[in-house]
Amino acid sequence: MKSERIILSLIAIFVGLLVAGGAFYIYQITKQIPQDKTGSITIKSQATPTPTTNGYLTVDTPKDESLTDRKTITISGKTMIGSTIIISTEAGDQVVKPSATGTFSVTETVDTGTNIISIKAVFPDGNEQTIERTVSYTTEDF
Repeated sequence: MKSERIILSLIAIFVGLLVAGGAFYIYQITKQIPQDKTGSITIKSQATPTPTTNGYLTVDTPKDESLTDRKTITISGKTMIGSTIIISTEAGDQVVKPSATGTFSVTETVDTGTNIISIKAVFPDGNEQTIERTVSYTTEDF
């Protein structure tokens, strides 16, 4: 008799939970949200400032992630006339002025292994552009 009461009590609790859950579900799907309380968010876009420079920098050689078996490499490219080129390696920095046509070319000694070469152009208006190249030196045959 006692075990029957416990089983009936558990069944009653289960049925009650099902009825309460069903009622809550029906309430949620039939609930109307007023139009003025939809919670919409307006995002104002802010324009990202663009650089005002007309300068440019291109590096023709070396190509990025290139492999060489020579200790000296040529770094060449083109930039805006009147710019200053700064070439940085682990060994040091070189400052170069481009020619009257904007081209530049220098030789640089590389170390064994991976070398990161940073080529920075400083334009006449003070803005800068940097291009990095990774050059690996090895005498191994592949």
